[in-house]
Amino acid sequence: MRIRGLQVLGLALAATLLATGCSGADDTTEPPPPSATEPPPPSATEPAPEPEPEPVDMRPKSTLTGEAVTEDVLARPAVLVKVENSPQARPQSGLEAADVVYEEVVEGGVTRFFAVFQTTLPDKVGPVRSARPVDIDLMGTYGKAVFAYSGARAEVQQLLAQANTSRITEGFTGFFRDRQRRAPHNLYLDTQGALTAAATRDIASPPASGWEFDEMAPARWLSCPPVAPNTTSDCTDPGEAITIRMSRGGYITNWTYDPTEQVYRRAQNGTTFTVTGDGRIGAANVVILATRHYIGPSGYPETEVITSGAPAVILRDGKRYDATWRKPSRGAPLELLTPSGEPFQLKPGPTWLHLPPSTQLPDVNE
Repeated sequence: MRIRGLQVLGLALAATLLATGCSGADDTTEPPPPSATEPPPPSATEPAPEPEPEPVDMRPKSTLTGEAVTEDVLARPAVLVKVENSPQARPQSGLEAADVVYEEVVEGGVTRFFAVFQTTLPDKVGPVRSARPVDIDLMGTYGKAVFAYSGARAEVQQLLAQANTSRITEGFTGFFRDRQRRAPHNLYLDTQGALTAAATRDIASPPASGWEFDEMAPARWLSCPPVAPNTTSDCTDPGEAITIRMSRGGYITNWTYDPTEQVYRRAQNGTTFTVTGDGRIGAANVVILATRHYIGPSGYPETEVITSGAPAVILRDGKRYDATWRKPSRGAPLELLTPSGEPFQLKPGPTWLHLPPSTQLPDVNE
């Protein structure tokens, strides 16, 4: 009986161990508890997380370029400089830093530049040359600015005296001669020095230009004309390049779009237009304004920019647009408009404007 009892006890113990072993095997098939540092995966019905918003540049925008600037840059006056463009003046200095440049025609069909600096003040701009009546009409856009020039006819000096701009010329702080060049093609300006020279005068940051800027190019750009059936055409995109016949004096301005840098590159009479130093001309916008040219009372050729409306052509982003422009008074801004009268959306960056006679405005198919 004792032996049989031990046998019964052994069987019971074996059954208990077997049950315990089976229970341990079942435990290993259960998933481990979730880690405290790893969140459980989202359910199928849980929305995907929102993407992080792009950082917003809270700096103010330049009224001349549409680009972000600091408050101190926004507050300083514009410096307007009359720059020569005869062959003896090339390569010029500082034009690559200008916010806005106008190309205008003077005697003999030669062109000169009316350059506007505010966001960047280069140490050397020039050669600086004399003023013309059209400059007084253009400078009204920029309020109480500083105008640097090398002289003017008596009637132009009288107009300048009535302008709302502080005038400085050779002899003021900021002007200097480059002895490596021959006069009169060697007068230059330090733009920061120009502001110092006019610091005690009534100068102020430029008023709103009325220009609007957008990184996205507007719709409805001009394209090549349709090709007739069974014919071929070598027409290229008319916004990739343009030729502007500024005068009968042989001054031809060329612009070609650089898709890598997304700017237009300037040439003069088919030759690359260079500046001193390491900079390059790169225009975000190229604007051609149809203007009236006439002989003034003193017998000199003049350009009229006071108008209630005239045709224009605008290039940006390798695209070409029909546009209009107006400047109803000397103190009014020069407005750039769509054919329907809305403000044209320029690309942020430098803008070059050209004032050829209206007979030289490039047509759509050029």
